[in-house]
Amino acid sequence: MKTLSLVIPVYNAPDLARSAVAAVPELARTADACGFALVEAIFVDDGSASPLDLSASGATSCAPPTVPIRVLRQPVNGGKGAAVRRGALEAKGDWVLMSDVDRSAPFAEFARLAEHADAWMVCGSRHGRPGMPFRRRLLSRLFHFCVWCAGVRGVYDTQCGFKLFRMDVMRAVFERQRIMRFAFDVELIRRVVSAGGKVAEVPVEWKGGSRSSLRVLRDAPRMLWDLLRIAFRRKR
Repeated sequence: MKTLSLVIPVYNAPDLARSAVAAVPELARTADACGFALVEAIFVDDGSASPLDLSASGATSCAPPTVPIRVLRQPVNGGKGAAVRRGALEAKGDWVLMSDVDRSAPFAEFARLAEHADAWMVCGSRHGRPGMPFRRRLLSRLFHFCVWCAGVRGVYDTQCGFKLFRMDVMRAVFERQRIMRFAFDVELIRRVVSAGGKVAEVPVEWKGGSRSSLRVLRDAPRMLWDLLRIAFRRKR
């Protein structure tokens, strides 16, 4: 069977992390039906104010005994991209599933991504799905326009927090990653395309998370600056 690692970045959300642990059996069953063996679930604590401790809560007892739960601690808050990069590079599976901690895309949606596992990177997509608030939908369209201007095209929803990576080819891509915050997905897509790899975009169910670490006034300028960096480097 193909081996799969789950990587979840966490920042100041221990309750959501515990809920995600409780849902690991759902992913294990879905993966097994798709020909994958879930070998671990990695939670990367991105410098939270209080270190993430899942063992103390008893949450790990909800997971199948054959799926180890690992917590990696970042010394400081380095950004979602930095957390995902570390988790992916330390993962043991031949494929890595990245999921947001609030599981806006349910783990059962892995089946949709698994159908395209030959691609280097499979992006879940919320495009055209109901449920996204008007403000977020408007910001998403504006961001997509900026991504297009930066020269990254072919994927409409670059920011959906549900992606599958084929690590035999993506390991080198992650090692070269330089964008460490919310625009890191765009850089990964650009690097895959530049290397001649395949990026697939697959519609997934999106329920809308109760919380997000993205803050528009704080993070939008950073994201636009990172897009400029990606645009400048797109031929390198």
